[in-house]
Amino acid sequence: MEVLQLTANQFIRPLNAGRTCPVLLGAEDAEGKTVEVVTKLRGPELSAKAQIAELVAAPLAAHLGLEVPQAAVVDVPAGFEAIVSPGLAGAFRASPGRNFGSVHLGTSFTTWAVGRSPAGVQRDQAAEIFAFDLLIQNADRRATNPNLWSRSERVGVYDHEQAFSFLYLPIIGGAPRPWVLADQAGAFRFMEGHAFYLCLRGAKLNLGPFESRLAALSDGVIQGLLQPVPTEWQEGHDLCAKTGDYLREAREERTAFLNFVKHLLR
Repeated sequence: MEVLQLTANQFIRPLNAGRTCPVLLGAEDAEGKTVEVVTKLRGPELSAKAQIAELVAAPLAAHLGLEVPQAAVVDVPAGFEAIVSPGLAGAFRASPGRNFGSVHLGTSFTTWAVGRSPAGVQRDQAAEIFAFDLLIQNADRRATNPNLWSRSERVGVYDHEQAFSFLYLPIIGGAPRPWVLADQAGAFRFMEGHAFYLCLRGAKLNLGPFESRLAALSDGVIQGLLQPVPTEWQEGHDLCAKTGDYLREAREERTAFLNFVKHLLR
């Protein structure tokens, strides 16, 4: 997945959904092509580290075969607050420069309803989404808040600002790894609240394609995931370096990792 580099030039409307209060903006690329992009502004609910998580997780999901909106870095020009809804002017004033965005899916998708279960070919996709969320340790795709969408028989993901937080939050014993036996006992109980946990338990899982794509997560691919992260998002921490190290370790430990996925869903 190519990460788009866009400049905001139009305020369309707020999207009153989620903790991060995203907005729909019109933006254009270097060639003048216009794109509608869901933009999450920096602020108390979305730190630079959370924006890094979003920007890395989306193309990682695509590499692993999941459906995900195309990621973008959206440059919000200074003074943009003059053309937005009055109630949002402060948020824009506090967030000039580059913010995370994703290309709007348009109207040809359906938000995944709470309590809905995958059917048919969607079950394999659900298993891959479960594995992906365990890999990035995303606790925010809950049964009560799926953060999923569908189009025809395809199931897609979005909202990954909580991914990789274990790499920078203070955790006794250090960042847990799902392939490390000592970490497996209690560090991953949050996966029991996953949107697909109950409906996948006891099911026959086909994770072969996911394992192949994880094996193909080369050092070059990992570098490509991290390269689009703006330098100003990286100031004062080493999250990008830690994320790269973690993904390389996950690739090498993929068999133990997927065995743990199957163990959780036994």
